[in-house]
Amino acid sequence: MNADKTKSIAARAALGVALILSAGAWLFGDGFIIPRPDPREEIPPLTVKYHRVRVEINNQVAKTSVDQVFINNFGRDIEGTYIFPLPEGASISEFAMYIGSERVQGEILDATQARRIYEDIVRRLKDPALLEYIGRNMFRARVFPIPARGEKRIQLSYTEVLKAERGLVKYLYPLNTERFSLKPLQELSLAVKIESKVPIANVYSPSHKVSIRKEGASLATAGYEASNVKPDKDFVLFYGLSEDDIGLSFLNSDGPDGKYFLFLAAPRYAEKREKVINKNLVLVLDSSGSMSGAKISQAKDAARFIVNHLDERDAFSIIDFDDGVTLFGESLLPATAANRDRALKFVEEIEDSGGTNIHDALLKALANLKTGERPNYILFLTDGQPTVGPTGTDEILKAVGTANGVRARLFVFGVGNDVNTELLDSLSTDNRGTSIYVGENEDLEVAISSFYEKISSPLMADLSLKVKGIEVRDIYPRTLPDLFKGSQLVVVGRYDGDGPVVATIFGKVGKDDKTFSLEGQKLARAGEFGFLPRLWATRRVGFLLEEIRLRGQNQELIDEVKKLGLKYGIVTPYTSYLVTEKEQMVMEAAAPAAQDAMKTRATTGAGAVMAAKVSQRLKADEQASQVESTRIRYKEDKTFYLKDGVWVDSEYKDGAPVKEIKFNSDEYFKLIADKPGIGKYLSVADKLIVCFGGVNYKII
Repeated sequence: MNADKTKSIAARAALGVALILSAGAWLFGDGFIIPRPDPREEIPPLTVKYHRVRVEINNQVAKTSVDQVFINNFGRDIEGTYIFPLPEGASISEFAMYIGSERVQGEILDATQARRIYEDIVRRLKDPALLEYIGRNMFRARVFPIPARGEKRIQLSYTEVLKAERGLVKYLYPLNTERFSLKPLQELSLAVKIESKVPIANVYSPSHKVSIRKEGASLATAGYEASNVKPDKDFVLFYGLSEDDIGLSFLNSDGPDGKYFLFLAAPRYAEKREKVINKNLVLVLDSSGSMSGAKISQAKDAARFIVNHLDERDAFSIIDFDDGVTLFGESLLPATAANRDRALKFVEEIEDSGGTNIHDALLKALANLKTGERPNYILFLTDGQPTVGPTGTDEILKAVGTANGVRARLFVFGVGNDVNTELLDSLSTDNRGTSIYVGENEDLEVAISSFYEKISSPLMADLSLKVKGIEVRDIYPRTLPDLFKGSQLVVVGRYDGDGPVVATIFGKVGKDDKTFSLEGQKLARAGEFGFLPRLWATRRVGFLLEEIRLRGQNQELIDEVKKLGLKYGIVTPYTSYLVTEKEQMVMEAAAPAAQDAMKTRATTGAGAVMAAKVSQRLKADEQASQVESTRIRYKEDKTFYLKDGVWVDSEYKDGAPVKEIKFNSDEYFKLIADKPGIGKYLSVADKLIVCFGGVNYKII
């Protein structure tokens, strides 16, 4: 176990013995229980067996139903108080907990009463966990008994009216305090169902990686599940409403770090088949000798999946290549049942042998495609480097660029560690596609089939974005991808100006030019949407890492990666020192092999593939920047690092003057009252330095 973590746990345990409340171990959650103290003995902490949340939003009225089971690890019955921090304006509609046949009643306390209780808990337990909920109402109920070695199930429902601002509706569920549970939650799930008279456009979570599904123009669902976790941030979900075929949303953040924006575009639910553009698709499969065994078997299964999921009005072909190139057809064929059956037979007969002729395979694929109303896609799968025909990276890139007059999108799947990442990433980047790397032990069929499901139904191609009213810059992604059924375009950038904003997206639907505009969007006031700077920084770092990998070492770019990585806690091959080697990472970026590969411009091997995965993930995944670390804590727009027992704001400059305030003192709570908004940062720890309103506060 990390030494700092061990000291922290030991200190917390020692402190608990000294407290009047020490005999009552405690557990925080969205709803949490504080056991009644008993000075005679120490009560071990409660744990959570499961925590299930079901949310039903109907025309901005949200009903949240919570189902929790707490486990008493003590050898006798104990008593406690259940507390739930309520959102603004929420009302309890149901609370179910029974003692025998008697239904327990609870009470709702207003923000003023709740504040006193929150402060009292912080003072007595000497832990600032609840400070970010000061200012909220509270639901409270007595819980007795919590059976010895047994469970207590609590069910709670509350209703609130969600606000709509700038065309977006925000839902928040308080999960953050679960991180203070002394054991991980065995099961955590949130299921959100949204119904609206106005069609639902964008559904977006900046806090969690959720699955989103539209089941009708006015019905959408979002879900999140995890096991053995300690949640450390609240669950946030935005959804936009629009009557247009492409719904647009715009958010901005204007703060001390600068001005940032987020632009969302999502198609309405496509009920009619004519809304989907039919496509031309060529599947290019590497069947060289290195693909023998499980890889060729998985590749063939993936090819079968794609063939079976073609629309009858699509046109397609398959190319099998090793030393040479074998075509399923000399030209594109309609995806009729008969042609799909023939294609499945062609796939079945593919055998692995020979070298790797990437140059000829891609040129043959491009020669199969043709200009017209339909978008052209190539799905290219390989596990190696070019060994036959022209093999130089620049030579292949130039040949493909010259041959791609049809503006085909090239999606690349690199299998294993022997692939040429520079070649594959350049092929996809230069041809408006993406690269996906699949490890030796990963399921290739799952990776390809899940990706194909996302791109199988194109709706709008050749996208571009124009913004008036503000000057935008440093926009990511640099090249906008096509819009597909069920997909969503996420664009982040920086801006100058005061608005209002007019954002217009241009594109093609078939042969027709289409535009969709968001008119007169007023900018948000300072302090809103604090997640945007970190999101932009994550995208920026992904772009910079790709530039370094593909163009070579550049000290200016490396310095910027380090600066952004340190400020926002983004672990990269250049900032892997932010975490200890033994800590479990969400990203593989801490591995020295990735940094070595970037220093030496290695294009193959485990380090090169790892570096490619890191940059691709940072370019696309909202949660890619945050890692599980005992030395890093994230709180909205701020990052704190553990240094000599103190959690230090990443914006603090060593040696800068600080204003010292004693934790739990009257001055401490006066600061929270006088500086609304600082409480959420002070909830990070009882010893910290935070930069707020131009002042460096040191809590001692």
